Amino acid sequence: MNRASQLSALADHDPENPILLCDLLDELLSAGRVDEAAKHIVEALPSMSELPAVRFREARCALLRGDTKRAIQVLQSLVSNMKDIPSGVFHDLAYAQLVEGRAEEALKTLERAKDGQGDPVAMALLKARILHQQQQMQAALEVLAPVQSGARLSEVQGVRALLWLDLGDNARAAAEAEQALKANPDQHEAALVRGTLALWSMQLQESSEVFECLLERHPESGRAWLGMGQVRMLGGDIADARALLERASLQMPGHIGTWHALAWCQLMQGDLAGAKHSFDKAFALDRTFGETHGGFALVHALRGERKEAEESIKRATRLDPQGRSARYAQSVLLLDEGQVEEARGVIDSIIARTPGAAMVPADFIFRLRELVRPKG
Repeated sequence: MNRASQLSALADHDPENPILLCDLLDELLSAGRVDEAAKHIVEALPSMSELPAVRFREARCALLRGDTKRAIQVLQSLVSNMKDIPSGVFHDLAYAQLVEGRAEEALKTLERAKDGQGDPVAMALLKARILHQQQQMQAALEVLAPVQSGARLSEVQGVRALLWLDLGDNARAAAEAEQALKANPDQHEAALVRGTLALWSMQLQESSEVFECLLERHPESGRAWLGMGQVRMLGGDIADARALLERASLQMPGHIGTWHALAWCQLMQGDLAGAKHSFDKAFALDRTFGETHGGFALVHALRGERKEAEESIKRATRLDPQGRSARYAQSVLLLDEGQVEEARGVIDSIIARTPGAAMVPADFIFRLRELVRPKG
């Protein structure tokens, strides 16, 4: 008889013992047997199921089922009615709020937890993930800096790796990721970093394998969908890439890079309206991001809207003098003037300055212009 079966028998024999019931629920949840745990809560005596400790585990069941709204409802009820609120309640409530896209609210929830209570590493990891979503990368790294050992070190290293990646320090990102994967080959964030760096190095087969494995284990991983979509796009399977990137945008509607990747995929299909819509989504997230204005410029240029393109190019280069999309837009305007070699030179200079997977050659831009330009 395994431990869960033993606890179940004991709880059935003593149905008014909350310690036994909670131990059983914890055992089932740790084993991933969420439906069984929920069934025990439903079948428990009302005097048991209404206890704060049991309701906390009810919220855990909801979280593990993906029902964040129900989890928030239960946890907020506990926060409103309990005197001494365990830090785990604040942790789970903040996590559910983060999943719902309410990062600022999640951070405020975490701040209500008393120092020294609960698992400090779990609290640090969640706070770092919230700060990451808020684009506060350095602050997130500072939160994780004290963690140098322990059972969850590989998870901390994986999160740090992803933070370094998003800060543009690929060497540190790779080093942290490989340390994490050495200890735990399934570590989510570290695998994302490995797959993304392989993608950027045009090692498409390796990158594809990493993202495929990730999606098998983490089908909710927006960044894995994004990475797989980019792999497919670079491999020339544009229709499949678009479907994957659309899935990524549903998982991560607040991630600007996803909307940009989708926009470029749509451009590759000649779908200017779709690309404009995706750039609009990115613009709604951050009106000061130069590449978004460069995207608008490229769409205008491809439509033959020279005045609007020039205005968008000015805004884009003011916000990001090294931005690529504005330069692509400039190349289209040069083509309109018949300056083919000058247009090719603009694109070649982009590729020479920032080589990698994100670059598109001049011939593609030339073909795209012919594809989408209204015939007259």
